[in-house]
Amino acid sequence: MRKLIRNIRNSLPTKISLSMFCIVLLVFVMANTVSMALSRRYFHSVAMDSASKTLNTALAKAERYLRSVETATIATAWFAENSFRPDSLLVLSRRIVEQNGFISGCSISAQPDMFPRQGRYFSAYTVRKGEEIITVQEDEYEYFDYEWYSKAATRGEAVWIDPFIDDNAGSLSADDMIASYSRPLFDKENRLIGVISTDLSLPELSRALSSKKPYSHSYFMILGHDGRYFEHPDTTRILHKTIFDPTSGRYFSDKLTLGREMTSGNSGMMHAEVAGVHSLICYEPIPGTEWSVALVSPENDVMRGYRRLDICIFFIVFVVLLYIYFICRRTVVQAFAPMKLLEEQARLITDGDYSTVIPHGDANSVIGTLQNSFSHMQEVLRSHILEVNKKTEELAKRNDEVEKANAALEEALGRQSVFVSNMTHQIRTPLNLIMGFGQLLRDSDGSAMPQEEFMRILHVMNYNAMILNRMSLMLYDSSDRGYHDEVVSLQYDKVSPNAVARECIDYTTRYFREVTVKLETMLDDSFTIVSDHLYLMRSIREILYNSAKYSDGKNISLHVSANETRVRFVFEDTGKGILPEIQESVFTPFYKRDSFSEGLGLGLSLTKRHVILLGGSLDMDRDYRKGCRFIMDIPVDPPVYGR
Repeated sequence: MRKLIRNIRNSLPTKISLSMFCIVLLVFVMANTVSMALSRRYFHSVAMDSASKTLNTALAKAERYLRSVETATIATAWFAENSFRPDSLLVLSRRIVEQNGFISGCSISAQPDMFPRQGRYFSAYTVRKGEEIITVQEDEYEYFDYEWYSKAATRGEAVWIDPFIDDNAGSLSADDMIASYSRPLFDKENRLIGVISTDLSLPELSRALSSKKPYSHSYFMILGHDGRYFEHPDTTRILHKTIFDPTSGRYFSDKLTLGREMTSGNSGMMHAEVAGVHSLICYEPIPGTEWSVALVSPENDVMRGYRRLDICIFFIVFVVLLYIYFICRRTVVQAFAPMKLLEEQARLITDGDYSTVIPHGDANSVIGTLQNSFSHMQEVLRSHILEVNKKTEELAKRNDEVEKANAALEEALGRQSVFVSNMTHQIRTPLNLIMGFGQLLRDSDGSAMPQEEFMRILHVMNYNAMILNRMSLMLYDSSDRGYHDEVVSLQYDKVSPNAVARECIDYTTRYFREVTVKLETMLDDSFTIVSDHLYLMRSIREILYNSAKYSDGKNISLHVSANETRVRFVFEDTGKGILPEIQESVFTPFYKRDSFSEGLGLGLSLTKRHVILLGGSLDMDRDYRKGCRFIMDIPVDPPVYGR
């Protein structure tokens, strides 16, 4: 031991190394203490942020379900009020369940004695049983005493009904616990005629909420306005117990505080002991309802990463302390051996490595001066080499840019050539037919030609003339000048949707004699909107043209309906339709399936532009599988820029 102490005293590098080690050790311990405190606070912050984001995500999912139910109910209610008949109510009840996979059931119930032939009561009810959908006229029972009917009827507005088990006296019931969205139905005199009630499966809503949890033991719970559990891991509590039910000792005060916050519709975050487990709880009200949802994350899960960090840090501390000592000693030794560094740098320069530069020293000794001179030499060499490398890189970059520009120019020329070739072919084909048949009519004796053959030739010429006129209009519309003329030439006037629809159907069947277009309208012929007749007509005519040309021509239909703000045109046909992989591109200008397909690829893109300029929208129904379905909405009043 004495010998070791004597060696330390006689060794300047050792004494300096120990001094540096003690200083670094003190700083390290202080920094580690602060780091541990900050880490704990950080873990809490991350946990709260993660829990809050997860709750908001789950709440957004739940709200999407609820808003989807509300939207489907309101849309169906409108049809029900305008067609309040027993057979229609049965059809509408079934349709809302068939078209919305998230809806488990729907009942449309009439006020007593609304349909004397059906008896005092009439309730159309549809329920989803697994893969099967069942629609019935329910047996007579006092349904207007049930909350799902009476609450909406009494308030006179749509309301969400607290979840319940469907055990009513009707002839059919749901398999799961459900939450209902009820809306009263009124006739034109604003008299109550019934209630539509749409059911959302509570287990389905619970699965949507629990699809993503921040921690393995986290769980969601939903409370009603009275504190009843609508969702909880302990299923025995659901609908049967409230959060205010007394529990043992100290845990009750935390639950009571949480229950008051949630039933008051507040949102926030708190630390509380729930069922004997200290937990982090985030809670938010569910918009549009009297319910509130909370995400409960046990503290053990939240701080699990922190505890693992503790173990790792304690293990690392010992290793780091040893490492610090050796680093300190090595630093001191190197401070007394600058010549070794100069030797290594000289060898690197000889090998062509100029990237490493010796730092300037503060020593006034011969070695310090040599080190600074050597460092200055390295900086000068490195500066020259960097300048040469920079110029080389700039030259290479310019060469790449020139190559890319040449490639882009070649590609543009190629596209121009393909477009001109395609356009020439598309125009030449109908033009040759017209010229050929014109030559035939000129050279032949008209009186010797059968009338039927003469009319057929005339029809072919008219059809191809229509194609030429259509392509010339599309080419002009696709130009900048065409777009400008379209914007400034919009002429808004009163337009009858039915009249325009019939005009377009007549135009289509004139050139496609074998095609029949069925018009189904819910509007009176006297109903008008304020729009541009020309561009509305061209938009409808273009979609009918595509249906007549590319469908099987057997089931083309045009449905016209309206609400307070817009008129909807729905175009349907049957046939091979449009392949799913190219549906994204049908509205892209100049898009064609391949270079051999007919047309210029401008029809639908220009049609959508016309509709947008009229203030409307045009979309393709991608869920329609029998052929093609396009939905065009036109506003009843023109957009602001069109006034």
